[in-house]
Amino acid sequence: MAKNSQVELIEMQLAYQKIKSELANLQQQNYQLEQNYQNLRLNSTIQIKEFAEKENNLQDQIIYLQNKGQTLANNLTEQLKQNKLTNQQVQIQISQLEQEKFNLQEKLVQTEADIQKYKSQQESLIKQKKQLENELNQSQINYQQVKEEKISKDNMLKSFLHLNNKEKNEKTELKVKLENEIIQLKQKLINEEQIKVHLTQAIHIKENEINKLEKELINLDQKRIKQLIDKEKEINEIKKKLVNKLTNGENTKEIHKEKEAKQKELNELKQELSKTKKKQISNQVNKFLKTKSNFIILREKTIRKLQKQYEVIINYRNTTNIIEEIISETKKFQNILVEYNEVGLSQIYEDYNSLVNTVQRYIELEFSCKINDILKLNSFNLNNYKIFTITSTNSCEETKAYLDSGMIVKDIELLKNNLDELKSELKQEKKELIINQI
Repeated sequence: MAKNSQVELIEMQLAYQKIKSELANLQQQNYQLEQNYQNLRLNSTIQIKEFAEKENNLQDQIIYLQNKGQTLANNLTEQLKQNKLTNQQVQIQISQLEQEKFNLQEKLVQTEADIQKYKSQQESLIKQKKQLENELNQSQINYQQVKEEKISKDNMLKSFLHLNNKEKNEKTELKVKLENEIIQLKQKLINEEQIKVHLTQAIHIKENEINKLEKELINLDQKRIKQLIDKEKEINEIKKKLVNKLTNGENTKEIHKEKEAKQKELNELKQELSKTKKKQISNQVNKFLKTKSNFIILREKTIRKLQKQYEVIINYRNTTNIIEEIISETKKFQNILVEYNEVGLSQIYEDYNSLVNTVQRYIELEFSCKINDILKLNSFNLNNYKIFTITSTNSCEETKAYLDSGMIVKDIELLKNNLDELKSELKQEKKELIINQI
């Protein structure tokens, strides 16, 4: 009995220990649950706080975006008003440009009228100059005839002076007559020289007037080119305005139509500008070729003068053979060479430079390149026109008292050969200009 009670007691103790252990576990679990609950509450509180903060931030952003949207709407309205105002200003500017274009066209018309007026005056002056040149040529012929007659009379007189006393007595009357004729011829020669001087001065005056008119024409062409360039800039500016209007979405059809019209006007303007530039180059070409042609005529006269002087020298050698007279006439031959060495060269050089400057100014034109090639402007050499670079060195030695016939003939032949080369060159240049329709 007692033994059974002890066993039960032990079992009860074991059961108690087990219950106590389970209670401890339950308490531990309860504590853990309490901790988890506290943690959940803490996390929940933090999340609620964060959510509240995010909600506040979102609310601020919503308000900001609403304000920004309102501002943008206001700005868009203001921008539309500004665009409308800008379009009005552009229209005003276009109207102003159109008015300026109209004024410029009137100026172009007036410039054309001025050009025609100056051309007419130039043609009239050229005719007058031609007439004066013909008169001068006739005067020179008369002068030469009188001079030759005087030389003939002088020779007769000199021959008479060398006759013996008997012949002198027989021809005293003839001597007086010859002296009187020589005096008359001298006076006639003086008169012809005065006529020649007056005609030369008149020609110079006409040439100066022609040169002045040519410069006026060049200036008018330059002015016209500038006006055309300004007009081109204005049209380009209008085109830009039209493109901007197209970009802003205005009446597309009308703007395209206006843009095409302006493009057509621009193309016509470019053609007119190119035509005006070509015309200016052509005028310079014609002037340069005319100057070369005049120089060739002058060189022909120089050669004729040298030839006649050579004949005088030969005549003295074949008749009187007086050394002093021959030396004097030889000096005259040299003086002719010196006198005409550079005559006409300054005008050739001036016209050449004007042509080169004009060609270089419009070098972008194919026309300019053709002119440069045909006239060989880059290889032009003024020395080819100078007498003393063509003739023998003996001719230019002013201290040399005597030139033999061989030297004189050689100089004349060299000048003739050079003249033929210049003529051939000018003829070829004119031919190529015609072939190239210039």
